Amino acid sequence: MEIIQQCPNCNSQGEIKMSTERLILETKLVKELNRVIKKLNDEVDILTKQKVFLQSKLREKGDKNDKDKTDNVASVGEEIRI
Repeated sequence: MEIIQQCPNCNSQGEIKMSTERLILETKLVKELNRVIKKLNDEVDILTKQKVFLQSKLREKGDKNDKDKTDNVASVGEEIRI
């Protein structure tokens, strides 16, 4: 609960003073949110690395298939020449 009090050090109309309990709760919430954010960032890093790995494997497989097709075309071409 927020309490509005007259500021004893100045002539302001009022000052919002947060209770100690609220500050403790907000501190705990911030720490928990930071923990969750770190965990999610770690998961994003892992998924990014997996994506790069899988893309490289897919490229390797594509390159191998292209080489196999080229070899087959060359073989057919050689047979035709004979």
